Amino acid sequence: MEISSEKSGKHPPCEQLYERLKEELIRKKMPGGAKFYSVRQIVRKYGVNINTSLKAFHRLERDGYIFSVEGKGSFVKEAADFHIHKETVPILETFGNGQQAEKYAYNFANGTPSSCLFPVEAYRELSDRAIRESGRRLFEYQNIQGLQSLRAVFADFLEKQDIFVTADDIVVTSGTQHALSIILKAFGSQPPKTVVLSAPTYLNALNFFHEISHIKTMELQPDGWDMEAFEKFLQKDKIHFAYITVNFQNPTGILWSLEKRQKLLDLARFYDFYIIEDDCFSDFYYTGAPVPSLKSLDQWDKERVIYIKTYSKTFMPAISLAPMVFPKPFRDKFILSKYGLDPNTSGLNQKILEYYISEDYQEKHLKKCREILSRRYHKMLSLVEKLPNAQLPHIPQGGFFFWIRLADRVKPEDFLRKCTESGVLILPGGVFYHDGRDSSFVRLSFVSSGLKEIEGGMDILHDILSAFR
Repeated sequence: MEISSEKSGKHPPCEQLYERLKEELIRKKMPGGAKFYSVRQIVRKYGVNINTSLKAFHRLERDGYIFSVEGKGSFVKEAADFHIHKETVPILETFGNGQQAEKYAYNFANGTPSSCLFPVEAYRELSDRAIRESGRRLFEYQNIQGLQSLRAVFADFLEKQDIFVTADDIVVTSGTQHALSIILKAFGSQPPKTVVLSAPTYLNALNFFHEISHIKTMELQPDGWDMEAFEKFLQKDKIHFAYITVNFQNPTGILWSLEKRQKLLDLARFYDFYIIEDDCFSDFYYTGAPVPSLKSLDQWDKERVIYIKTYSKTFMPAISLAPMVFPKPFRDKFILSKYGLDPNTSGLNQKILEYYISEDYQEKHLKKCREILSRRYHKMLSLVEKLPNAQLPHIPQGGFFFWIRLADRVKPEDFLRKCTESGVLILPGGVFYHDGRDSSFVRLSFVSSGLKEIEGGMDILHDILSAFR
């Protein structure tokens, strides 16, 4: 059973051990999910040193044969793992039920503005114009980087936000997750990249990064991360990306302070990592002036921010477009990566978005949305502050959500069940954490409900919470 030494064997001991263990796994001597050997067991069983054993383990994990659980050891990986963690069930329920009022009269889980706010008439008008003026060309394969005319218009728009780029610095993607895929493909999958996320963070970002990256998290304070703690972390661990939303983050609504934004940029330059800024909520401010993006602080000759601006919320989900701004040296690699993933982004929708931005449709629509959502925001805020056995630790100034902490006497699973039984759909806080912790928080969205629905649903939540004594 022993592995041949370097001198006597044809292959290095590490490779021999890897092939021996892989053969055991392929022949299914251990079922998926079973506990795998420990490093020391391998040392004793095959007569190798600990470094050889460690190298074989790392290669088996990299190639998808085993996976590690901190503090518990290694386990055999299923050929196809379709297991759904219990924490994600509420997400599936939300996706499945959407805005079906017949089942859930009060939907405080949906993170998309109600369809009555979609500028459908503008879309129809601009669609007709785009086809009339550009014709069949819009239905051909388009420039991989995106329509040059749209990129030029978007560059002009960004200049008003103090982001100074050219059309060549922009690639038009089909949405935020498409943009993230392009980024990770451009940087390469091996070795797996380390990404730092907020705790809590956007659940689709968790789902996206989970299988293809090493995830680290930083607890989110009322004004951003603890930058001293983050710098101490950087002194010990190498990271490749930090994924953040600095303006009205999902799910907390937190707005990063200017000081912490600048510190994050300084650390990115010093420790050589890049910041992925997901700018999806900055247009939805209700209590003050417009808020700047992190990208507006980025130095043009020392760029560290990859900026993504989705139009799923500022226009409507069906537009399926998210321009991305990248540091200049990345241009060719990003275009090539997009070509390998999805070479054709809708030419028709790109032309519609070009008109939408350049001809004042966007500003008129956003002004209308802010007026309507501001009324919903203030209505829910006034009722959240009256909830018994609950606390609002941070009052957001914009965005779509309230992040509420339940009192210790309230069991989150009981609260969620009673809400569901009463026709109120919400999301539990645990789904927004990478470590799957039992969170005492819940997220309430006000963007897909009218004022009467908000009042009715909040009355039910008040009664449910009052029953916990």
